[in-house]
Parts: sequence; structure tokens; C-alpha cells
Amino acid sequence: MAEGIVTFVLEKLSDAVVKEVLQIQGVGKQVETLSRELSRIKSFLKDADMMQTLYERQKNWVNEIRDVAYDIEDVIDNAHFLKAPENPSKELPRGCSRIVSAAKRMWSKRKRLPALHNLAGEMNEILARIQDIIQSREKYEITFSGEGSGERPKLPVRPPIVPDIDNPCVVGFDLDRDNIVQQLLDTSTKRRAIISIVGPGGLGKTTLARKVYNSNDVKRQFDVHIWVAISQEFNIMDILRKIIEQVQPLLPNDLERGEQHLLRKLYETLNGKKYLLVLDDIWTSDLWTQIGGVLPDEIGSGVIITTRIQNIVGDAEPYKLPYLTEKPSLELLLKKALPNRDLSREYPDDLYELGKQFVEKCGGLPLALVVLGGLLSKRPANYAVWSKMLQTMNWGTDGRECTEIIATSYNDLPFVLKSCFMYLAVFPEDHEINAESLIQLWVAERLIPAEESRTLEDTAEIFLEDLVQRSLVQVSWRSHVGSIRSCRIHDLLREVAIQKAKEDNFVTICSKPPDNWMSVSKARRVAVHYSGCDELMKHANPNLRSLLCFERPLPNCSQQRLLKVLGDMHKYPSDNPINFECFHGLTHLRYCKLVGSGLINTTSFESFISGLKFVETLDFGYLFDVDELLEYIWNVKTLRHVKLPRHTSGPSSSADLRTLQTLMDVKSRESWNAQLPKLPNLRSLGIEVESSFSWDLFAKLLDTLKHLTSLSLDGYQVPLEIVNMQRFPFYQDLQYLHLIDHFPNKLSLQVGMFPIHITELTLSGLQFNVDPLPVLEKLCNLRLLYLFGQENQKMSCSAGGFKQLHELMFYELGNLEELEIKSGAMPILKQVTLNSCDKLGVPLGLQYLSNLKELEVLECRKLKEHADEIRDICKHVPSIVFR
Repeated sequence: MAEGIVTFVLEKLSDAVVKEVLQIQGVGKQVETLSRELSRIKSFLKDADMMQTLYERQKNWVNEIRDVAYDIEDVIDNAHFLKAPENPSKELPRGCSRIVSAAKRMWSKRKRLPALHNLAGEMNEILARIQDIIQSREKYEITFSGEGSGERPKLPVRPPIVPDIDNPCVVGFDLDRDNIVQQLLDTSTKRRAIISIVGPGGLGKTTLARKVYNSNDVKRQFDVHIWVAISQEFNIMDILRKIIEQVQPLLPNDLERGEQHLLRKLYETLNGKKYLLVLDDIWTSDLWTQIGGVLPDEIGSGVIITTRIQNIVGDAEPYKLPYLTEKPSLELLLKKALPNRDLSREYPDDLYELGKQFVEKCGGLPLALVVLGGLLSKRPANYAVWSKMLQTMNWGTDGRECTEIIATSYNDLPFVLKSCFMYLAVFPEDHEINAESLIQLWVAERLIPAEESRTLEDTAEIFLEDLVQRSLVQVSWRSHVGSIRSCRIHDLLREVAIQKAKEDNFVTICSKPPDNWMSVSKARRVAVHYSGCDELMKHANPNLRSLLCFERPLPNCSQQRLLKVLGDMHKYPSDNPINFECFHGLTHLRYCKLVGSGLINTTSFESFISGLKFVETLDFGYLFDVDELLEYIWNVKTLRHVKLPRHTSGPSSSADLRTLQTLMDVKSRESWNAQLPKLPNLRSLGIEVESSFSWDLFAKLLDTLKHLTSLSLDGYQVPLEIVNMQRFPFYQDLQYLHLIDHFPNKLSLQVGMFPIHITELTLSGLQFNVDPLPVLEKLCNLRLLYLFGQENQKMSCSAGGFKQLHELMFYELGNLEELEIKSGAMPILKQVTLNSCDKLGVPLGLQYLSNLKELEVLECRKLKEHADEIRDICKHVPSIVFR
């Protein structure tokens, strides 16, 4: 991993701005020498990265290189603070400007002389250390060549194969699923069913529980379905919140009232309902002791627990999960290893016997099989390559096969992918990782190399897909077009990521106050998983680069002036205002996410925001009353992704934001009437167009946005011409379109008006003089359609309409009385939600929706009266819910 930091430092030394700063400060020659020596060293590090195993002397030598590279980075970044302020006489009165300017320059020079002397001394010291490191390699005969795999892993140059969204690579467990479903549905007992799925890590307990949870019979049986992932160091309040919120929203003060209040609310929420609760990965009986007694003991309800520990819940029926036998093991391995081949008929003869030998080595452990399959998928699928891998892999004994396979798969990664994988260690156990946030963090941390034909974010997305193909990352949720929305990492893989990150001083994980503060004092990145960590910052490395906090409150980190990543990773806004004095002086921030609410100290916030000089990702989605205070931010030309509180003004008319890709939840500005901001690379735009603003001017802005893939407009009397494909042909790249109209006119619809490649469409408040479905059904790529507040009395979908639609929602269609679905319409529709459609009668043609999985009817009085009739028509639908 030292190669990664050396490469990064070399890029930094070649940066024009950095070279100028260091040249001004008199260390230009040392920098040139430093670059030459690091380039020589990098060739040895490439060989080291190819090796499966390093001996102790080799490890120590590589670690010394890594440490000196980190020190070089510190010296470079500290040098920025020595740069003299530009235009010191700006805005001074004319008569005294020269005198004051000269005085300031003299005073600045006097203050900087000792620092400059120290900088030169530090550079000379580093050069001496590097010479010593080079000599030690020769002296102790430390070599790296000839021991590697012979072929350096290559970076992915195109997106890897994306698996079928609806058919993930899962085999086996069918008999186990049927057995557990039968136990859950057995009503002969007078109590709820409690089943404990037991087995070692990687055996597939969660996969089996998910198959049970999603089975058609189970969906029909239970009124409420709840899934909660449990970590070893669980928080009871957090778990209670997750359970309750999957049934009904919490009130604002519920969390403040404490644990006993939530326990009572849990009982009240589930009482009288047939519920299925899955508690995934329990490590201690304490959790069940705390919540098991308050769960209603309803006949017909069920609880599924997955655990590595037998008899962890005394009154549970244990189900010991067996290892996979040879046939499903081979099927699973080859599905992962040969994603391009159709294995439905037969397996390839030349690889069949080798596959059986691999399966025997894996011992029927699914995680070992999928990771090995992912590793094989990155190699040519021929006998020679597979046979060599079988012979050269370091197969473990006594149940260590999975660990050895994971280690081999990690070693097979190119060094940049190793960094991306290790970075996953920052997230807590069982954490649902937002893919967009992960990609933005990778970019901010400079883990993603620049490529000519794509953005850093595009490259990062390809890297994430590559880790998924290797089965080092699990996809939790894909969008309707296949892109990853959220993911997670298996516990065993996370343990490897933590171990590797610790070895390379890549990141330090603090799940509790450290016993030894020494590890924190050297940490470059810190992820904090416990609350109250102000003490931690007192011992932290003054050159700390990254701080991610998953619990509150955030510590005072104003002394960590080289901090580049600051993230409040909590999913919910704090009820307490943020103290921005804790973040003063963080000039180098590139990623800043602060999830707070409540009133803020104006002076403190203004001082903080005006200090951000290089910020790229700014997420202030929950702050209040900061509109005018954020004005400075539009002068920062490095911005890439901005999410601001609703009703915040967008960029000023003079803003030149050429790197900006995401701009969400902002208002239009009157100043745009004179001049439009420059946003040539914008991809996602969410904007509130005020009534006083001209739609014709907004059309001019759209004309400059040639790369839009997502557009959300919230305005007054939204004209459909604003999304007309004939008017804006660049809309061919648009996939997500959301239109919200507060005071609509009657609009006319025409076939071909909407962007042709749109996949998600939300129309809220827009009123059409005819039924909109005959036009919308022609959008052949549409996967998701939300209609809100239309006033049509009758809607009809014709045969062959909505060929790709997966999800349909009607909300507050108060005048809708008839809905007709012709045979052959919506052939792959999976989910329908009807909400607040009071006059709607039983839709005609529900029986034709043969692939429908979920029908949800909420606040629909007339439909509720015909619930039995609907259930009779939709016997083929696994889940039908009336609320």
C-alpha cells in the first residue's frame, strides 16, 4: 500500500500550485531531488505490491517508505500556510495603502522567516531519511522481484458485468427456507414462533433469512415485516427506533423520552398485529433480554434470529444451518466465476473438474465460494490459469479456507482498489453504506486516479462495481437502471479491511475510548463509532487528514488544521444546533457533511464558511436560516457536489462553477435575469423556481446544461415546454425527472414531448386536460412513475403500454373514479401504491398484472370497503396491504 501514498505524493509534488509555493519558499531544488528518489523507490514498491507475502525485513522497509511519504505530505500542506497573503493592501484608503502594505509585508516576512527555515530543514531531513532507506535496501539485500504472481492486476477500464437486479447470484437454501417457513406458519402453538438460525460467519444465515422474509407465503401471512441488522456493540435505543419506524413514524420527542418510553411504544406499535421481526446477527443474549419481554406474544407472529452462537435465545427453536453440498457449491462458484456464460444447460467440460477441486477446498462455505468465484472472474477462463491458481493458492487448514481466500482476493487487487476496499473499514458493522456518499468520500480522499474520458465519480463507480464483482462488497439496493444506491460489507470481509488498514496506518477505528492514545496520535484518518470523543481530539495527530463521526456530538477539531474530510455520518439531524467554532480554521476541507438543525450562531457560521477555500462536497441539508450566510460559497471554484437546505438561494449570476456536478434544493435568483451562472458540467439539478422568475430565462439556463441526468423542478405554473425533447435535444441523457407545480394551468400532452430515455418520472400537481397515461405509457424506458394530485376522473392503460414499468404510485388523486388496465399492459410491474384516492373504485384489470409482488392501499376509503374483492382478484400477488 505504500505505492499508493508515494504515487499520491509524486502527483502532489508535480502540481503547479504546489511547485510554485515551494519554489517561492526556497526549497525547489530539494523538491526536484525528492521527486527523483521517490520515482526510483516506486518501482520497488510495485514489485512489493505484486507479492502475496512479505517477509519481516521487506514489511519494515515498505513501512518506512510509507511513513516518510506521509511526512512529505505534511510538509507540503503546512507550506500552504506559509504563503504570503495576496493583495494585502486591497480596499485600504488611498492615502495610506502603500505604507500599510509595506508594513504588512515586513511584518509577514518577519513572522515567516523561522517557519521558512524550519521548512528547509524538514526537507533536508526527509532527503537524508530517504537516502538512508535506499542504502538499507542494498545493505540488507532487501529484494522484491521474482516472488510475485508474475502479472500485475490491472485497473478496470470499463464497468464490470452488472448482475440481474431481480435475480442475484444465490443458490441452495430452498429446503431450509421451506422448513423455516413451515415453522413460522404453524398456528398450532398458542404463542409467537421464535426461530434461531445458527452457523459460523460466511455460511449464509442472512441470505437464508432474507429468502424466508421475501417468500410469497410469508408476505401473505404477516401484516408487518421488520428487518433490523444488529452489530456486536449495539445501541438499544437505535434498534428500538429502527423497529418502530418500519411500522409507523416516530414523534419528534420520542427519542428524548428515553429507553423505557420506546419499549412501551414498541409494544403499542405491534400489539394486535401479526408481525414478522428479523434480528440479523445477534452476538449476545442481552438484546433479547431487553426487548423480547415487551414484544407482543401474538398468535401467528414470528421472530427470526440469526447468530453464530447456539442457544443465545433460550426460548427460540434452533435451526442449525448446514454447509452447502457439492452440487450447489459448484453452481454458486461457477455462476460467480463465469458471469458471461449461460450455465443453465451444462458446465464447461474443461473447467468442471477443476471447479470440483476448488469447491472441495472451500468446504461448502458460501462466502468462500463467492469470493473465490469473484477472484476467478478476473482471470482468463481456461484450464491453465485455473490449474495454476489451484496449485499456488495458500489453502488453509482447520477451517481457515475462507480467511485465506479473502486474503488472496485482497492481494489480487491493484493498489488503488486496495485503498478503496480498506476505506470500507471506516463504516460500523452492518452499516448500510450510501453509494453516492462513499464515492464522494473516495474522491475527496484522493483514492481515485484521474482518467481522460470520464469524471472521477464515474471511475469510482466502476471501482465499486469491480469490488462487487469480486464479492468483496454486497449490494443492498440498486436503482431501476442498475446503478448501486447502497451497499454493505460482510463482517468477515470488514475484519480483513480493518486488519489491513491497521497494518498500513491507513485508518484508525475508534469504537470506544482507546486504551492507548498512541495509535490515535499517529492516525491519518479516524472513524469514531462512539459518542463524546472530545478527549480523542486532544490526543489526535495534529496532521489528521480525515475525521468521520457516526455518533454525536462532534468533537472540537479546530486544531487539526490539515483536516480535509469532516463528516457527520449520522443518518438523522441533531436536535441541537452545531457549534461551528469547533471547526474554525479548517481551510483545507474538501468534504464537509454536517447533519444538524436548530438555530445557529450567525457569526460563528459565517467565519467557518468563509474559511472554506478548497471544498468539493458540501452537505448542509438540515441547517436552517443560512441563506445569506452561504453567499460566499459560490466563489469556491472547486465545488463538485452541493446539497443545501431548502429555500436557499442558488449560485450568483457571476459564479463560474465549472467542476460542479450536483446542485440540490436551491432557489432561482433574480440576478440571473442579467447573467446566468456558468455550470457546464452539472449532472443533477434540484431547483425551486419562484413565481417572480421567468420560465423563459430558466430555459436559457437549461440550454447551457448539456450533461444533465437528473432534474427536479419545484415551481408555479410549470410549462411542459421546459421538458420538451424537441426543444432540448440534450435531454437524451436525462434519466430522472421530477416536476412539482403549486399553481398549475391545464396542460396539453403530446407523444414525444418527454425525454426518451427517462427511467423515473414524478408529476406532482400538474393538471392535464386529458388522461395522461396514453402519452406516458409510450415512454419505453420508464421504470418508475409517481403521479401526485392530478384531477382526472378516469385513467386507462392500453395493451402494450408501460413495457418496462416496475413501480407505480398514485397519491392524492381525489377525483379519480375509474382506473382500467388492459390485458398486456405493464407486463413486468412489481409494485403498486394507491394512496389517498378516496373516490377510486376497484381497478379493472388487476388480474392481468401477473408479475405484481406488492399492492399497497393507503387511506383509500372506497377501496378499503372492497378489500375482500381485491384480494380475491389478486390471489397471485404475495403482499397486499390495506391501511
